[in-house]
Amino acid sequence: MRKLSITTRYANHAFPKGQGLILLMTALLLCACVPPKRQHLQTKSAPEEKNEVVQRPNSILLRYTGFTVSYNPENRLPDWVSYTLTAEQVEATKHTPKMPRRFMPDPNLNLPQASSEDYRNSGWVKGHMARRQDMKWSEQAAMECDYFTNICPQNTEMNNGIWHKIENMARRVAVKYDSVLIVCGPIFDSPTPETIGPNRVRIPDSFFKAFLIKRQNAYHSIAFICPNSSDSVTVTGTMQNVNSVESLTGLDLFDFLDDSVEEKVEQEADIYFWK
Repeated sequence: MRKLSITTRYANHAFPKGQGLILLMTALLLCACVPPKRQHLQTKSAPEEKNEVVQRPNSILLRYTGFTVSYNPENRLPDWVSYTLTAEQVEATKHTPKMPRRFMPDPNLNLPQASSEDYRNSGWVKGHMARRQDMKWSEQAAMECDYFTNICPQNTEMNNGIWHKIENMARRVAVKYDSVLIVCGPIFDSPTPETIGPNRVRIPDSFFKAFLIKRQNAYHSIAFICPNSSDSVTVTGTMQNVNSVESLTGLDLFDFLDDSVEEKVEQEADIYFWK
């Protein structure tokens, strides 16, 4: 399997604290006679900088107000979603009024997508990858969270249980360390997964969520793998290192780091550092 590389860089050598941070993507475009070997995602604080990307075959990069998606029209799901959550954004979204959910296909994307009809009576709920609560600092960002390009079929108990706990953990981490980079997405064990609805939306077997923070000029990471089922699991029980996620997904989450640093950071799995 070809390994896809997600590269993350930070302006001013640290996570930016400003509101409305957008991940920007950059990749080396190889010559047409040589197949691309790596896919690069760059995170920067300047939304005006040019972004180029080499995607998975048939996938497309979507940059929204508060997060970035690599969308796979074959699965009708995101390959991954990434965004930076800051302490200021957490504070700004603590007591925001309820906004009605308006799940809809991305109106700017002319590719196959899921619809509400796919989920109706399916037994699966519409699970956000970029969390809607995290985007309520902007009405536009919150609305874009409801696009089906940011949605995956999730087990109800998993969505309301372990996934929700890890989402809340991300907010605590953002407050504690000023900001946190979040990368998450689906994991498929089978090459022929089950589907729902007339659009044949593929059902993931599990989901990953990875965090990266910078503290005193040192990077730290942790990851979680949550089964897409009603199985009772704990935060500690789902904890993994980033290398485990990479081996399951074929992604390389933090290859912007020097190799020696990346190797150490991606082997970490110290839950007490993050609690």
